[in-house]
Amino acid sequence: MNTRADFLPVEFYHVYNQTNGNELLFRSRENRRFFLARFAHFLKPFCYIHAYALLSNHFHFSIAIKSVEEIDSYILDLPKEEYTSAMLNWINAEDKVYGEKKALNYLICDQFKRLITSYTRSFNKAYGRSGSLFRQKFKRSIYDPEVKFRYLQYYIHHNARKHGMVKNFLDYEYHSYYEIANELSGIVNLTKVLDWFEDLEEFISFHHSIQYEDVFKEIDFDDFLKSDKI
Repeated sequence: MNTRADFLPVEFYHVYNQTNGNELLFRSRENRRFFLARFAHFLKPFCYIHAYALLSNHFHFSIAIKSVEEIDSYILDLPKEEYTSAMLNWINAEDKVYGEKKALNYLICDQFKRLITSYTRSFNKAYGRSGSLFRQKFKRSIYDPEVKFRYLQYYIHHNARKHGMVKNFLDYEYHSYYEIANELSGIVNLTKVLDWFEDLEEFISFHHSIQYEDVFKEIDFDDFLKSDKI
């Protein structure tokens, strides 16, 4: 299983990470709100967000990287004083995807690094701690949405139940199911999610269908489920 897959344009990824030594990643509702706000700030310009779950010591996201043209347009519209080294590398790269420096992969990884650094700095200040909070390298697995998109939605939204934190996934509030099911304004791109369901009603019924427990045991989820320990 490749848990360090390169980020490529218009491809789909399961992204996850956890804390060092199973330390708490979130100690309050406000921590989670701040993390989502930081995620949106650093990643939303470069990817579409389909689902998330924020557990006590780890997180899960389902995302799709935007096209080269979309990313290029965003970066070129930024004031030059806001450019990071990864953005400058992007601008100067002739082949932004497969070139020697793999500008796109470098850019997305750098945005995740900035997210993790920003959250850790704020968390440390709030709770009087120091040092790294997350494991050094976050994990990401590329997946085929034609086969796995809907099941990954289910998996992420049921993750707290998977870990025995709740008996009913609806009893856990820190995932994107409510945001999607109630069509709330948040960080998830509702239109992109519903592209993979007939409509919102099917999205909801899919999440309540107990039969999909058996699907997990049979479908080939080696890249992000059977070997997923968090």
